[in-house]
Amino acid sequence: MGVEQSSNSRLPTLPPDWRYTIRQISMENRTININKESYVFKKELGSGAFGCVYSARRVNDAKPVAIKVASLVSMTGGQAEVLASSILNEIEMSKRLSQASKHVVRMFDFDFHRHSGLAFLVMELGEKDLEKALLEKGRLSPDERKYIWRQLVDIAVILDRENIVHLDIKPQNLVVFPGNRVKMVDLGIAQKAYARSVGSNGTWLYSAPEVTTASLGRVAQHTSKADSWSWGAVLYRMTYLKPPEYHPPCHHPPNKVPPTRDPQLIDVLRYTLILDPHERASISWIARHPYSISATQRS
Repeated sequence: MGVEQSSNSRLPTLPPDWRYTIRQISMENRTININKESYVFKKELGSGAFGCVYSARRVNDAKPVAIKVASLVSMTGGQAEVLASSILNEIEMSKRLSQASKHVVRMFDFDFHRHSGLAFLVMELGEKDLEKALLEKGRLSPDERKYIWRQLVDIAVILDRENIVHLDIKPQNLVVFPGNRVKMVDLGIAQKAYARSVGSNGTWLYSAPEVTTASLGRVAQHTSKADSWSWGAVLYRMTYLKPPEYHPPCHHPPNKVPPTRDPQLIDVLRYTLILDPHERASISWIARHPYSISATQRS
């Protein structure tokens, strides 16, 4: 079971009997066959609620890759269905968006092992996620920050053009490649704009407040303005070393931290970090803003 790269390929499906209870095991230093290819797993890069991401090497050509391992284990059928839907959603949207933008991580393959209940998603391997890069680097220079930001704007524009709302944009879901190239990953909860969403979702402070604080059972229809908050929150993190708060005025720097000296950057934060999505800047506004436009584009 794999992901074909042809534009006419069909979305893979999980077998009807995919629910299993398994024992959690480490993949490090193991060789696993994934859709007729063998991969040697290296170190664990990160983990989440449903699995881990590892660096790995494809045996036949030594190609380095990242492999997300998701365990289709759940105490309830409803939770299991959500996870399965999330995996298939990530595959479909990653393929679609990586064809539209060089700033979206490419998905190479997918497989599901019935005997273990594990799903494997094989994708491009970057150097580290943006959060790790920021922790190592500390404070970015204005030029470094602006260079990364302009790549993020490219991602924002592609998502908006494709009518997709990511809902979980954060530094951990932005992967840094050589040369400070940045690519987006993890589209598991992404959805079409105006699609119905129930309850809270996303990541506290990085996802828009209407996404993370929705009451249980509440049905919402999110637009790209939900992602506008997230892009502003990432820019705030790159500027002030922590995410913003949900307390207005949200664009103000943390306590005892002086504001950045760049008035254009402050302007982007001021109009993206607004609690009311109706008052928040649109993606097109962000893309047209002087802070988002390169010198060559302005000339």
